[in-house]
Amino acid sequence: MAKSHAAAARLEALVRRLRNDIKFGGFRHGEWLKLIDLQQRYGATQFDIRKCLGELKAQRLVEHRVNHGFRVATPDPVEREQLYFVRTAIERSAAGLVVERATEDDLQTLAMLATAFDRSVEEEGRQHQAGANAAFHDRFFAITGNPVLVETVQSLRERSHFGTTGRWRTAEGLRASGAEHHEMVAAIRRRDAAALDRLIVHHIAAF
Repeated sequence: MAKSHAAAARLEALVRRLRNDIKFGGFRHGEWLKLIDLQQRYGATQFDIRKCLGELKAQRLVEHRVNHGFRVATPDPVEREQLYFVRTAIERSAAGLVVERATEDDLQTLAMLATAFDRSVEEEGRQHQAGANAAFHDRFFAITGNPVLVETVQSLRERSHFGTTGRWRTAEGLRASGAEHHEMVAAIRRRDAAALDRLIVHHIAAF
């Protein structure tokens, strides 16, 4: 029983790592995924890599072609635009609430999380970068005090990550994203809802 739990946990962690690498630009859309390369990259067995790719195929992040293997799927551009449209409408609606409700503790926490993301860009991999980014945005939207909005934003962000246009594919793009986190904190501190709204719109469009 203990071995089966350990195997399940190992596979879950592998799926999470590879999923984040695919979603956040570690691989190009349409890139073929060689089993031996993935085994070496993730320190996993061929069996686990195959199971992982099967999971990601079910999530439509990879495609399988008989006699060819697995490759990173290409996102539907129409669906991407639709997701970004809805994300922009919902996320920018939070600007006024965040500016109105943010406390000094909230501002300090957001600044700390923004700095943590900066560190992840320089020192860590996609897994940590994705986690640090989510931590900042989760805290940001939690300030609204509206759990339905928070859950909706989280769901939409999760769905749209695979459609990134490229900002997460370079260190420069990641640093630009991090700089905008700090600009958001500054706009909240100034109680400037209009500036925060503009930053939210640009942050989504640039992603």
